[in-house]
Amino acid sequence: MHAPDTPRALRAAITAGLGDASAPWRPMSTDGRHRLWLVESRPHPIVVKGYLPEIDLYYAHRWRREERALDLLHRYAPGLAPQPLAAAHAPGQWAALAMQHVGHRSLADGLATASDSERDQALQVALDAYRRFHSVTQRFGPMLRALAHQSDLDRITRLTLERRYASAFVRLPDPTASPAPIASPRRTAPNAPWDLVDTLIKPLLNSPRRIVHNGFSPLNLIWNDDRLVVIDWETLAVAPPEIDFADLLTFPDWGSPDRAAHQATTVIADHRLRLDTFWAAAAERSLTYAATAHVRSHRLRTSNPPLAGSYRQRLPRYLAWFHLAAAELIGDQATRDRLRATVAALRPNA
Repeated sequence: MHAPDTPRALRAAITAGLGDASAPWRPMSTDGRHRLWLVESRPHPIVVKGYLPEIDLYYAHRWRREERALDLLHRYAPGLAPQPLAAAHAPGQWAALAMQHVGHRSLADGLATASDSERDQALQVALDAYRRFHSVTQRFGPMLRALAHQSDLDRITRLTLERRYASAFVRLPDPTASPAPIASPRRTAPNAPWDLVDTLIKPLLNSPRRIVHNGFSPLNLIWNDDRLVVIDWETLAVAPPEIDFADLLTFPDWGSPDRAAHQATTVIADHRLRLDTFWAAAAERSLTYAATAHVRSHRLRTSNPPLAGSYRQRLPRYLAWFHLAAAELIGDQATRDRLRATVAALRPNA
């Protein structure tokens, strides 16, 4: 009853830490960076997250960051994130983290078919979760900053942003491409419009920074009764907070891009953040997620056709968000047209 792709030593180490050798494991997800299993232990099920080097070159850094973040949050902000229960690491082979199972339903589930009023209510609950997160980062900023800075991963610099754009420009036309994470962006995507990319990322480089979740998407917000629990803390970073709002608000199922953009403008103003920085974050995130949607729809087309279909539907909506955000940052119509033509040439026929 164990998942056949679960490394035996990983399972044994986590089972020893939890003391329930007979509990069955079953896969939970097929589309994330890491592997997830639901362990049907008693009295409550748990989630095991496996970090494998063949999937993620930086698996150990992300495992360590997430384990320590969950430990801090459980002590100082209980209920905001899953409670960590056990951790194990076999250097060079795998790492694993067992944690509280907080629920099956994410904020993303049901948004596509919700009414506008239901979406508005859900957004307010998500913003409540963000405020809880921001409160704890203000109280324990030095500890979380030290944790975020333990490696160069996920830092928001010109180089990392250019690498994200390069990866998107390569993966949009070819979902099988695997650009090296530390390669030169301009070698990875030599034909990308780098002069325009510079305009798009500049506000992110010049904005104030604080602790960000760096993946505050509806996919990572899990319903637990009437509150949302935040998962996936492996990319905790120090960056402009507008990035978290871009992750949240550019998700395609909030409604039409124009309505969502109007709502985003209000949210950014309410939180006293910079609108140009939000648009810069929205441009990068939406193009990155468009490329990710293309990769995952291709990868899942036979193993999980319904999920592959969901990604195919999201792809053009993310591209619409990208063009909307880019238009807010690029004033010249001819330049906007050049960017649109460049992206259109890359767009897959999905």
